[in-house]
Amino acid sequence: MKKLCTTLLTVLACSSAYALPIGNPSDASLLCDGLFFEGHCGDPCDPCLTCFDALSFRVGFYGDYVFNRHLEIDRNEDSSDIDHTRIVTNAGFIAANFYDRLDFFAALGTTRLNLETNAKAFGGLAGSRFALETESDFSWSLGARGTIWECGCTSLGIEGQYFSTRPHVHTVTLGATESVYPDSIILTKYREWQIGVGISHRINIFVPYMGVKFSRAKFTCDEALPVPLPVTLFNTESKKDWGYAIGVSLVDCEKASLTVEGRFGDERALHVNGQIRF
Repeated sequence: MKKLCTTLLTVLACSSAYALPIGNPSDASLLCDGLFFEGHCGDPCDPCLTCFDALSFRVGFYGDYVFNRHLEIDRNEDSSDIDHTRIVTNAGFIAANFYDRLDFFAALGTTRLNLETNAKAFGGLAGSRFALETESDFSWSLGARGTIWECGCTSLGIEGQYFSTRPHVHTVTLGATESVYPDSIILTKYREWQIGVGISHRINIFVPYMGVKFSRAKFTCDEALPVPLPVTLFNTESKKDWGYAIGVSLVDCEKASLTVEGRFGDERALHVNGQIRF
C-alpha cells in the first residue's frame, strides 16, 4: 500500500490533464473502502447500510495527453481539416460517490491550446504554416459516471461529461518566422461534451476495460484578430463524432487506483489517472 501511495502521489504531483477521457466504466464501484471510513462494498438494499456507506469522496489529479483533437473549419463552403490541435489542462479532481454505484465529479484547473495547420484553412497563402497558441487560463468540467450492470467480475458502465475553457490568445505565427503577440483581451472558447459506455472485467488487482463514446467539440474566437496577418480565425468543430478507448486500472486495498488509457478515433490521446478514496 505504501509503495502504491508513493506512486500515486508522484503521478498526482507531476501529471497534467487534457480534454475528456472516458475512464474506467466501473470507476464508481472500484474503490469501496476508504482511508478513514470502512466502506460497504455490497448491496445498497442491505438493512445494515449506514450513511457512511451510502456517500463517499475521492480526490486526485489526472494526466491526459491529447496529441491531436481532430477538428475542421465550421463553414458550409469550406470543410478544411485542421492538422493538429493539442489541448493541455492541469486540473484537480473530486468525485462524490453514492452507494458505490454512481459518481458525480468535477475538475478545476487551467488549460492551454495549440493549433497548427496549413494557412489556406484560414484564408492564408496555401503551403504556409499557421499556428496559434493560447495562454494557460481557467477551465472546468463536470460529469457523472454509473455502474449499470454487474455479473461476477464483469461490469457495464455509462458516463457523460462537459468541458469548457476561455483562454487568451498568446501567439499567432504565419510561415517560418513571422509571429505576433495579440493583446490579452482576445479570447478564445473551447467547449466539448461527450457520452460514453464501456465494459470492464476485474482480474485480481487489474481491471482492463474498453469503451466507445460520442462527442462534439467547438473552438471559437470572440472577435477578429487585430494583427497584420492575412488570415481570419474561422470557427472550428469536431471532424469525427465517434471514438473508442482501451485501458486498465490497478486497484490496491479498495482505497486507491491508478488508470492508464489510450483513446483513438475522434482524437489520439494517452490518459493517466490516480485517485484516493477517503
